[in-house]
Amino acid sequence: MTIHSKTHNYQILNDINYDYPLKDSYLTYATRGCPNRCSFCAVYKIEPDFIHYLPLKKQILGIEEVYGPKQDLVLLDNNVLASKHFKKIINDILDLGFYNGAKLNNKLRRVDFNQGTDANYLTTKKMSLLAKTAIKPLRIAFDDITLQDTYVSKINLARDNGILNLSNYVLYNYKDTPEDFYKRLQINVQLNEELGTKIYSFPMKYIPLNAKDRSYIGKHWNKKILRGIQCILLATRGLISPRREFFQAAFGSNFKEFLQIVYMPEDYIINRRKYENNGAFDWLNLYKKLTKNEKTTFIDIITRNNRFIKEDITRLSSLKLKKLLSHHVQT
Repeated sequence: MTIHSKTHNYQILNDINYDYPLKDSYLTYATRGCPNRCSFCAVYKIEPDFIHYLPLKKQILGIEEVYGPKQDLVLLDNNVLASKHFKKIINDILDLGFYNGAKLNNKLRRVDFNQGTDANYLTTKKMSLLAKTAIKPLRIAFDDITLQDTYVSKINLARDNGILNLSNYVLYNYKDTPEDFYKRLQINVQLNEELGTKIYSFPMKYIPLNAKDRSYIGKHWNKKILRGIQCILLATRGLISPRREFFQAAFGSNFKEFLQIVYMPEDYIINRRKYENNGAFDWLNLYKKLTKNEKTTFIDIITRNNRFIKEDITRLSSLKLKKLLSHHVQT
């Protein structure tokens, strides 16, 4: 495969009326494809052949000829750790001046494997090689709660090698449950407190590869919970803070509180402070007073209709349900 600097059209970044964080970065690949065949991922269909090594130095020189030197190095590899030439890739990165502590223009340089690294390939030797570079952050996926032991061990390994700034992709709406999703986010908060790391989580909603829209609902999920998570992420700009107080404010201090938040009306979720004493407090008190049967009815209704008109709730016999659902009425 021949790589040309034109593949990375930096002119697009110049045309964006925003201080784009990648604007002063080399955007390139050290590998292409992925040897895995994960059912939730399209990479193996788009790039079926895994290419273990692409000459980084040649690519960087090509970019510099057209656009000049860049501060940071962003690699878009889908599974760089699977490469049998991983050590060679790291040596290229170091030779290009992206070693731990490297500076350009009096600013620390940064290496970012932007698509994440696969914990299953992350050995002690590979972690020590990564630690030699200016990597910030180290991105590791945590796609399933069954991977907890592996994931936690790799975070510990990163800390032991002096890598404290991490980012975490969290797949949801796949085979997991909402509680699995919450637990994975909570594990990151606990790790930050125990290890002194800073792990920012990025939830990523699963959509089937053949889907024509984003309406897919996983087996253990429902429409309202998915929409509630989207509303939370709108408020947090798509990322989850490593600090417990911010996490709990956004997602609740336990799974029960998480459900209370995602079942709230959308405006109450997105603008929590605005409605804290102007609707949300009353909604929460009503929700907590529901009997088990009333809560089941409420969830059944709310998962079929996210917003209502008054006529939708007049037929209900429960006064508590009427009052609760009146907060969801579209005005």
